[in-house]
Amino acid sequence: MKNKWLLFSSIVLLSGFAACGNDPSGEEEKGNTGSVSGNLPLTPNNKVIYEVNVRNYSPKGNFAGLEKDLPRLQELGVDILWLMPIHPIGEEKRSGTKGSPYAVKDYLKINPDFGDESDLKSLVAAAHGAKMEIYLDWVGNHTAWDHAWVSEHPDYYASQNGIRPYSPEGWNDVVQLDYSSQNLRTAMIDVLKYWVREFDIDGYRCDYATGIPLDFWRKAKAEINAIKPIVWLEEGEDAAYMEVFDCDYAWNFNDRLNEFGKEGDIEKLKSACSALFSDNRYAGKKRMIYLANHDLDAYEGTVFSRLGNKVLPLTVLYFTIHDMPLIYNGQEIGVNRSLGLFDLNPIPWTPVNPTMSALFKKLIRLKRSQPALESGKNRGSLVYYSTDNDQVLVFARKKAGNEVVVILNFANSPASFRFTGAVPAGDFSNYLEPPAKQIFDSSETVNLPANGYAVYINHEEIR
Repeated sequence: MKNKWLLFSSIVLLSGFAACGNDPSGEEEKGNTGSVSGNLPLTPNNKVIYEVNVRNYSPKGNFAGLEKDLPRLQELGVDILWLMPIHPIGEEKRSGTKGSPYAVKDYLKINPDFGDESDLKSLVAAAHGAKMEIYLDWVGNHTAWDHAWVSEHPDYYASQNGIRPYSPEGWNDVVQLDYSSQNLRTAMIDVLKYWVREFDIDGYRCDYATGIPLDFWRKAKAEINAIKPIVWLEEGEDAAYMEVFDCDYAWNFNDRLNEFGKEGDIEKLKSACSALFSDNRYAGKKRMIYLANHDLDAYEGTVFSRLGNKVLPLTVLYFTIHDMPLIYNGQEIGVNRSLGLFDLNPIPWTPVNPTMSALFKKLIRLKRSQPALESGKNRGSLVYYSTDNDQVLVFARKKAGNEVVVILNFANSPASFRFTGAVPAGDFSNYLEPPAKQIFDSSETVNLPANGYAVYINHEEIR
């Protein structure tokens, strides 16, 4: 009987590092956008989004440092750069030494630590030249205590128990806005228009979007998209808001992933994947899938502290199970240190975790090239393959003639299995370890290393 070994496995994450090829500093000449090596057969509906904590991205924490690093991000395969809030930060009741970027002092200004208007315009132009989009993070629920509106337009703010303004529970550095004020709505739409009109941005990631009335977003989108059609990303998980928004957070799914990191219950994980995939409220809309973002990193820990030895197979899963994967800056090189939200904490770009770096590059190329992995109304179907090992998960994404088979071992020891029902049909290539070929057979025993993973595609591998 044949004994097949799936060759790609998890390698020790905190050893065997290599030097990073591009250390963002913001000191070199602007405008070098580089080029993607090779011609990837990109699909029109597969995008990868990358969240940038500008303060901590480069040693100088500015737009120039990010612009300098665009060639690396382009080579990595990033399509969208989501910039965390770029505005001046309130000083009154500030949290930490630098304050939260979500405590906005002036919606029409740029945090001077990041640069000026010309620096932002240069970054946007360079990103567009590299075929990347720029989304700004919009904080519409609250402002800093020392925002001019607090004294000039107190009617913009909500009251609680007779106190106006007040801080939402747990957020003492900000004060709550009141969208029953039509004047506030007009002012907020005006500032949303400003960044699209003057800086040619491509989208808004809207902080706690579901905390703002849906009818505000209807009007805002109509007026802003009349200037330029942009993408609207909702931080939240309310399908009713998808009337307006193009994409939202799959928050509940992320909660299930974190639970799996602690419990390791594969049946629960499989149920979570099925629930995500079968939610018909999102049949024509996109969802953002992630293991890390600024909130998780700051308040719940790194992917390593939350997911342990399951980080690598779960990384493969989140890139292949559903719509648009998010990368939080530094995640792609295996950074295992929380950046926080309130202080300077530059990303340590060296050393690089070679296993994580190689895996992200491969998965991004896979995501961006396989029709079966398309997002939203174009997404392929999800099929599970049953095995005789309850520590192994095998699923496939299918669309037309394209099939991507994903095999994951979540055990901390090597695993062997056989298929107990249908098997993937046809000739496959091992995407992560080419040029290995595979024809699956229920009589064969398949072996994976501890926390191992493999991805097979049924056409020639991308090079």
